[in-house]
Amino acid sequence: RLLAQHRISGLPVVNDDNVVVGVVTEYDVISKKGQTVGEIMTHGVISITPDTDLEEVSHILVHERIKRLPVLDQGKLLGIVSRADLVKEVATRWVCLVCGEVMHSEEQPEQCPRCGASNVAAASESVSPGS
Repeated sequence: RLLAQHRISGLPVVNDDNVVVGVVTEYDVISKKGQTVGEIMTHGVISITPDTDLEEVSHILVHERIKRLPVLDQGKLLGIVSRADLVKEVATRWVCLVCGEVMHSEEQPEQCPRCGASNVAAASESVSPGS
């Protein structure tokens, strides 16, 4: 019911101590027989920590063919990173071509807040400072 109500495709399952014990997805709901979440959830959760590099997050999502990753600290759920979160992060990241400062903004910044240069490009363009 939560999946449909919130229009999401999966949720982590936690125990009383907020420790992640599994994940339940749309696929689990439609393909597995069971009366409780515990009976249909996927065990062996692939997760990340708050310090996981975004490139590694992207690699895991693509290579494991999953849509979301729970963010855990000592087994406890801190949040979830989805493919959509990653796309938004990349789409709003800008880098100064002079000093390398990274900025986040919906629109391209007119100048770098660190050095004042107007040479700011989308970080996804993979350009090096000074080029």
